[in-house]
Order: sequence, then C-alpha cells, then structure tokens
Amino acid sequence: MSLTVEALDHWRANGWLLLRDYVSDVRTLDQWVIDLAARPETPGKWMKYFEPGLDGRRQLCRVESFLAYHEGFDDFVNGAPMLELIGELLAEEAILFKEKINFKLPGGAGFAPHQDAPAFTSFGQSTHVTAMLSVDATTPENGCLEIATRPGAAATLPTAEDLTIATEVVDRLDWVAVPTAPGDLLLFDSYLPHRSAENRSYSARRAVYLTYAKAAEGDHRLAYYRKKRDVFPPDCEREPGRDYGPAGVFNVGNPIR
Repeated sequence: MSLTVEALDHWRANGWLLLRDYVSDVRTLDQWVIDLAARPETPGKWMKYFEPGLDGRRQLCRVESFLAYHEGFDDFVNGAPMLELIGELLAEEAILFKEKINFKLPGGAGFAPHQDAPAFTSFGQSTHVTAMLSVDATTPENGCLEIATRPGAAATLPTAEDLTIATEVVDRLDWVAVPTAPGDLLLFDSYLPHRSAENRSYSARRAVYLTYAKAAEGDHRLAYYRKKRDVFPPDCEREPGRDYGPAGVFNVGNPIR
C-alpha cells in the first residue's frame, strides 16, 4: 500500500501512525498465534518466555524468533507489502530486525515506560520502526499501548539504571491510550515513549510486534537472537544455577523474569 501525504506528514511529525483494518483475515492471524502458543518449549527453536500468573504459576508472556518455523508468518513479515510500507516510513529499504508476540493473558503485568532506542544500540543501527499488529482488541482495561509525545526524531529521554524512562520524567509526560481493534496496525519509531498497564480483564490482549531497521545498516536478526539466547535465554535453555540477572538491553521494561 502507498501511504497518503497526510499519513506521512503525521508520521514525520509524531513518530507514530495507526492504520485501521490493515489485516482483513484476522481469523487466520488468530490461528497462527494459537499455533505458536501451543507449541512446546524447544531448545534452539522458537523462544517462549513466561511471567507469574494470578495463581503464581508460569504464564505465557511472549514468543520470539519463530519465523523459520512458520511459513505463513514469514511470508507476511518479510513480504513485499510490509517491507514496502516500512520502507516508506524509513524513506529507504527496510529489513526485519526481530519479531515477537506479546500475549498479556488475564492478570498479565504491564510494560514499564520506555523508548526502544536505548535497547537497540548493540548493532550500530540508527533507527527502527516497530509494527504492532493487534490480534485481539486492545483497551485501557486489558492494557493497550499508551504513548507520549516524542522528544525528537532522534532524541532519548533520561533513563533509570534499567534503561526505562526515569521516574521524574515519566510523571511529566502526557500519556494517551491508543485502543486498537483486531487487524489494526500501529507503527511507531524507536524514540516514541510508550508503556502499557496490566491486563485487568478476563481475556487475552495478544499483539504481534515486528521491528524493522534500514537494510543499508545490515541484517542483524540472527546475531541479535544468538546474543539474546546467551544473555537471556528462554527457560528451557537456561543453565541450572546460573544467574541471568536483569539482561540489560534484552529485557527493557518487560515483566519477563
């Protein structure tokens, strides 16, 4: 699709853009996500991460690095329509950096206020565009994304030690909820402040997050996941007795432990 002049102007001025009904076949998208959620934890393949549920037991929080094992998702994520859309926003050829599905099941924790830029410094890339594709409706009750005014096209806010936005800065920002419907696509750059609250509803708030970079700055997806598996692997790949700590740039603002 080609974006309108008005849409591109909004993107350049604000660092985010909402495209309603980007995916019409939401049922297929839903089945893809159900499929990946049901797959067993398997070392060396898709990466499944968990958080404490309301009953204290592990609850699925995220699946990452799954494109090599799901042809439908791979075609969608790396297909011409998506790459051309992201390329319009970057004003040059785009390439996938990483992919994940956040599940935020009932009782799932929120994500602390942060910008993505401080966490995306490891591979020499200058900027990123993340596409959030809603699988379920996202609402204030179930923890939809909240955004604040971007400090600049390439500006980062003061951070706490864990790279989330410093508390005194968070309190000064005007936060706005961005509810979405299934099939909506919310695009935002790596300098947009964002956060989300816990899921206080009785249903899931699943969303696919696809992060792209400039192709001219290199293909770093496999290197990213190799490093993440070493620093912050999924449970099924962890060495007994090893302290993985907060994981730095690989777990900024997330409820995963």
